[in-house]
Amino acid sequence: MIKVVIVDDEVRSRETIREMLKLYCPDTVVVGMGENVRTGIEAIKTHKPDLVMLDIKMPDGQGFDLLRQLMPVDFKLIFITAYEEYAIKAFKFNAVDYITKPVDPVELQSAVERVIKMVETGGMNNKLQQLLDSYLKPATSEGKKFTLRTADTIYVVELDDILRCEATRNYTTFYLKNGEQIMMSKSLREYEDFLVENNFLRIHQSHIINLAHLKRFRKDEFICILSDDTQVPVAHRKRDELIRALSEL
Repeated sequence: MIKVVIVDDEVRSRETIREMLKLYCPDTVVVGMGENVRTGIEAIKTHKPDLVMLDIKMPDGQGFDLLRQLMPVDFKLIFITAYEEYAIKAFKFNAVDYITKPVDPVELQSAVERVIKMVETGGMNNKLQQLLDSYLKPATSEGKKFTLRTADTIYVVELDDILRCEATRNYTTFYLKNGEQIMMSKSLREYEDFLVENNFLRIHQSHIINLAHLKRFRKDEFICILSDDTQVPVAHRKRDELIRALSEL
């Protein structure tokens, strides 16, 4: 019997995965659960699972933070992610499995079966270390692609081609350096986590900018000027965060 620990900040998600494992993966048993990095580490240390199903974004940190504190690990791993746009390629490249929310039972069953077949735990450790090393490298958007899906079109955009994003109620407009504008029927918050991981910064309630395209920051006027000479306002509470980000470029 494969012992499993589930670490996810959403109660419904934890319970759903537990019930699905019971129904579709009879060789597994859930021995513990955690709702954040701290309780996840406690559950893993207490129950010493064979497999951990780990959320990426949690209130007190990320799944990567949990892994760093436990390395080298002696369990196999499946990531649980709602951030399909950037997670899938990175995790697949490092041979770490994943499932996306909302969890599909067939996808869950397949992922569990693949991971259980990994008999070389040390190999998994090496892959996890590669993933963590990659995660800790300075963010860059160079060469990375991003998909934007509307009702009738899928746009494949290089992150470096995005100048900025602007929120209008529950819509987000992407401004590209070729002058194209793509409006999406999702809030800016839906894209923020992914973009911030890739050298973007939210400088205002309505604006996220690509730091690679920032030419000047007029501190006295709280204005950013981008490579296309667009002027974007900076919220007063974001001023120091922007200055810190610029000092790290």
